[in-house]
Formats: sequence, structure tokens, C-alpha cells
Amino acid sequence: MKQEPSRTGCWGLAPTNMKGWVLFLGLWGGLEGCVSLEPQYSSEQTGLEFGCASGDVTSTDAIIWLKGCGSLSLAVQYGPKHTPERMLETDHISPTADTDFTVKINLTELTPKTHYIYRAVVEGKQPGPLCQFLTAPAPDDPAPVTFVIGGDVRESFRPFTIMDEMRSAKPDFFIFLGDTIYSDKGKTAIQLTDYWAKYVENRDVATQRFLAQTSVFAMWDDHEVANDFSSTHPRMPIGRKAFFDYWPIRPDPQDPHRLYRSFRWGQAVELFLLDTRQYRDPAAQMMLGPVQKQWLKDSLAASPAKIKFVVTSVPFSDPRKDKWGEYPQERDDILDFIGKKGIAGVVFLATDVHYAAVANVPGPLGLKELIFGPLATTMHYQINLKEPRFEYFNDQSQNYGKISVKSGHPNFSVEVEWFDKFHNRLHRVEFGEVSSHNQVSVKPVK
Repeated sequence: MKQEPSRTGCWGLAPTNMKGWVLFLGLWGGLEGCVSLEPQYSSEQTGLEFGCASGDVTSTDAIIWLKGCGSLSLAVQYGPKHTPERMLETDHISPTADTDFTVKINLTELTPKTHYIYRAVVEGKQPGPLCQFLTAPAPDDPAPVTFVIGGDVRESFRPFTIMDEMRSAKPDFFIFLGDTIYSDKGKTAIQLTDYWAKYVENRDVATQRFLAQTSVFAMWDDHEVANDFSSTHPRMPIGRKAFFDYWPIRPDPQDPHRLYRSFRWGQAVELFLLDTRQYRDPAAQMMLGPVQKQWLKDSLAASPAKIKFVVTSVPFSDPRKDKWGEYPQERDDILDFIGKKGIAGVVFLATDVHYAAVANVPGPLGLKELIFGPLATTMHYQINLKEPRFEYFNDQSQNYGKISVKSGHPNFSVEVEWFDKFHNRLHRVEFGEVSSHNQVSVKPVK
């Protein structure tokens, strides 16, 4: 993938192979402008097929994703944004063909609530584009948090200009919730190389710009393998490997196939990202499977976060097939547990269904689900907007969500906004303290 060099670069230093502290003089002026520009050099100059991406960021760690043009060794140079004169460099590693020359590098011992800048250096090449991410606040830090969320991007809808709109919101992070490719549309992906090609196709310039500036928590849904797939689909292992190869996901040392995981973001927020696909068994009426379901229960009960966002690629409130309504026993068991344990501050976030909505979760707890998207594909046209579960419904505009949480003892407030790709705000709601019955009261705001 050849990209033309810029007339004026953000840096002009030759690559260095020094370990430990690396000195950059006069490098970081105008950081924001550099991050938002096209890549500064061609792939021949940098040895990189794309820019960089960061993900699964915690208060002390971050995964950096890169794709080399071949097997030349590469490293990451990184450090706090406000002390750019001295940067650390990781050990060099060599990409291999069995991951399509993608690599993931774990940065550790980072400082909480700190903006970091980083770039890749390939052996014998110019440094790659400048990128950045923000580490999470410490768990006891009442810092506010703002993030964006969306899913569903189909290659025929490129360019993905909505990525630039999300980038302009300057979020702390991005939740990319499913259908990050459409492997079963256009030329159907069959072999691993086909799946890789779908990811390459979707990594357009707007997406590269966004991922260079904002870290991502990525989760898959059905189109990363095939429409409405479950655990028995023969291509599930192939699609899963491609998903791991192309997103900055931290592998679980005990289970390399595990995708469900949780992340704390200060005192205010904990995210619980559910894998609703690889353990799904319609015959056994299981969406999550017993291990993941128990993990979710235990994790929710143990979390002291003010808001516990349960992030599910298919809506919890949806009564239809392939959604949680097809698995009512498992859904109701989770809700019963939340009620019996008196777990406060639970809010569901979902995508997949190609409409925006605020929906009531079934049952007596008064829980809410916020539904977003699609980012870049067709809108849904088969849903009944008059379903009583909806408090808000929009199937007219591609959209993303922006969620802002402010936390303080003992109160908190949450603002949720839906925006289209032209930066028009479609809807806004607010909610705050949770009642003694765990009920979240959502109030529309003009």
C-alpha cells in the first residue's frame, strides 16, 4: 500500500537502534497537527503498511499494533507527551507471515492518566507516523471520562468519514463493538488470507487517523466470521485468528482464544466486554456459556465502579432471533443475579441492529440499554419503532455514541449523545444517581 510522502514532515531524524532512553531533539512541535495529517512517508520509506494503533489500555499498560511490509525487525519508541525530550525504545521484534506481518507490543510500567506519544521504527527505515493514547486513571481517581462507541463498517461504504467525526470529539478511548469487517459481503472470505484482506480493505485513511490518536477496545460480532454464526461454525477459528491478528487485543495467558474481558477507567467506569459469539450454543440455550456467564456475575458483584457498562455486541433488550431474546433463560439469570445482589449502576451498551435507541431491559429492575450505529452500512428497515421497549428510536441516520461520565462522592452524572457523520446531534439523554431499586432514570435533554 503505497502512500505519497508529505512535503513537510513532522520529524527529520534518522532511525536509531539505541536501547533504553532515546533522545529526540526538536521533534514534537505541533503534535496535534502531526497526528491528524496523512502518513508522512510511503511504506517503502517506513517499512510499515499502515500507521499504528493502540488498544486494551489500562492505567499502566497498553498494546501497540503495527503491520510491517515484511520481516524486517521493528521497535516502538514511546514516552509521556509532556516530556518528549527523552523517550524509551522497546526491544526489536520481527513480523512473521503467519500473522500477515502484524505485531503487538505490550508497553508496561506506564503512568496513570497520562498522554503518551509513540511511533514505530523499522530497521534501516525512516520512523513511522506519530501516534498517541491516554492511560486510564487509577481505580480510586474520580477523573471524568469521555468515550465514543459504534460498530458495523462495510467496505462498500468507504471512505469512513464518521471516523473523523469521532476523532474530533477527542475521546479518551473508542469501543469498536462488532462487525469491524463484513467478511460475508462482496467477495466472501473463506481462507485466512481472505479474512486478512478484508481488514486491510477496511483500514482506510480516516480509520488510520482515528486509531493513531485514540486507543480502541475491540470486540467481534457475526460478520467477522459469517452472518449469525455460533460456536459450531467451521470458519470460526479462522475468523477469530484474523480478528486477533488485526486488533490491539491483549491475549489472555491462560486462554489464547478468550475475547471477553473487563477494563477499569478510574473511579467512574468499568467496562465488561462480552463475547456473544464463540461460546454461543442455540441447542443448549447459551449465549455466553457457563464460564463467561460466571465471570460476568462475579466481576459485576466485585466492581466498585460507579457505572458498570455491560458491552454486548447484540442487544440485551431485543426479543428477536440471534439477539438476547433467543436466550431468555441466560438473560433472565443474569438479571436475577443483578437484582438479588443489589448491584447498582448497571447500563447495557449495544450495536449490531443498525439503529439508534434507548430501550428498557426486560424485567422489574428498570435497567436501560443504549444502542448505537451503524457507523457505515445500511440502516435497519425491519424493526417496529413502536415497540414498547423503546424510549428513543432512530433508523434514519448512521451514527455513533459519545458518553461522558463525571464522578464524585457520592454522586455521578452521565451524558449520552448520538451524532451522525455530519456532526449533527440526533439525541441526548442524562442520568445520575441510582435509586434503592437499582433503577437508572434516563432523562431526554434538548
